[in-house]
Amino acid sequence: MTVPAALPLPVTSPPALWWPADLVLALHRTLRQRLPDDVARTLYRLGRFTGARLACEQACDPDDVHPTGATPASISRRLQVWDEWFANAGWGRFDAIPLGPATVINHYDSPIAMALRMDGPADSPVDDFFAGLFAELLTQQTGQTQESVEISCLASHAHYCCFVVGEAGIVRKVYAWLTYHLAPHDILKRLADETAQ
Repeated sequence: MTVPAALPLPVTSPPALWWPADLVLALHRTLRQRLPDDVARTLYRLGRFTGARLACEQACDPDDVHPTGATPASISRRLQVWDEWFANAGWGRFDAIPLGPATVINHYDSPIAMALRMDGPADSPVDDFFAGLFAELLTQQTGQTQESVEISCLASHAHYCCFVVGEAGIVRKVYAWLTYHLAPHDILKRLADETAQ
């Protein structure tokens, strides 16, 4: 009898099964071939759908189920629960920092960005799936429609992925600053300065 080259992973370690790099690369390459002008929008919508399902499945606190009554403390508590879920699923860790009317999410060890980095460094942020997911999680939590844009990405040599989540007007402004090639720290400084005014 021959010994298999690699033993299957035990069922007790699901994080390694969530985002195999080959799957991420194949998905992105296929979308680029079939939907060259719509890859980002498709992945963003997929992230929003996933965020809605995650928020629904993870709703447990009576205070958190009613978004109109969401307080900063309940939002913070819910984000901590989701951060733990992310870590257990192999999706990395994140922290959320309020910045005036927006929330800055620093996402560490994004499995998508790490996989895409293996395909060569990206020219710009590429983690549209998690942008949509974070937008939907905060939409579900606050009861107000939120959008998200990634301003720095692990796939393009940043130390972690950074997203700005807020109402559509804020995200459009951040996106415009990105098109003028402002650095992420300059974008965050502009947001902070506008909040202070």
